[in-house]
Amino acid sequence: MHIILRNALTWRVVVTGTVTEAEMIDNVVVACRGLAQFGMGDLIGGHVSLRVPGEDAYFCNTFDRTLSEVTTDDVVKVAFDGSVLTPGRYVSLGLTFHTGIYQLRPDVNAIVHTHGYWITTQAAFARPPLMWHNLATFFHDDCAMVEDDSFEAIAPALGTKSTILIPWHGAITVADTLSTAAGLHHTLEYICRLDVQLANTGAQPMPPDMVLKMRELVTRAGYLEETWQLLRRAGHRALAAER
Repeated sequence: MHIILRNALTWRVVVTGTVTEAEMIDNVVVACRGLAQFGMGDLIGGHVSLRVPGEDAYFCNTFDRTLSEVTTDDVVKVAFDGSVLTPGRYVSLGLTFHTGIYQLRPDVNAIVHTHGYWITTQAAFARPPLMWHNLATFFHDDCAMVEDDSFEAIAPALGTKSTILIPWHGAITVADTLSTAAGLHHTLEYICRLDVQLANTGAQPMPPDMVLKMRELVTRAGYLEETWQLLRRAGHRALAAER
């Protein structure tokens, strides 16, 4: 399908493989808006990016808008060398880790980074969340930690995992699709809230022998894809309310 894309002062159609650049931009916008509806878009900072197939580049939102404000005009193409290929806008210095992850992980096509309240609170503990809920099992042995928030350290520390917590900063989720990366991120915010609120109580985390069984169950149920649909609905409602 060919979709018209507004780029600076011109209108053009760009097709990248089977997905147009316009569709990629729209998905970044909807993901930003959807995450913002669940408490992850109140501050400047935070990024959603999508690798451009066949290019050393990705689409990402600009630095000067919160996730709750992003429109198609606020999504730019960034080359792996850091140059912004869409004129007239600037991006976060933190995008360096996007390039690092995409270069080290050819399996990753989407990256989500936010400073969600509960994610940031959890990150201050400098440890992954415990297994307080069946959805926490998505992060069992799949949530890395990095010693600091230096951009050079993040991609190597992530390794082959899908999630990384950055102490006193926030978190990153990655996946082969935006639906999984965004679904994981929304789920992580919820699981971090549980951990922060339950860690110093008498509650007990899930027994180890249940963890893998529960992870298989929630994976088979298609939870992350349904969560992406939830984010899409929320994002579209937010955009429609502004028209």
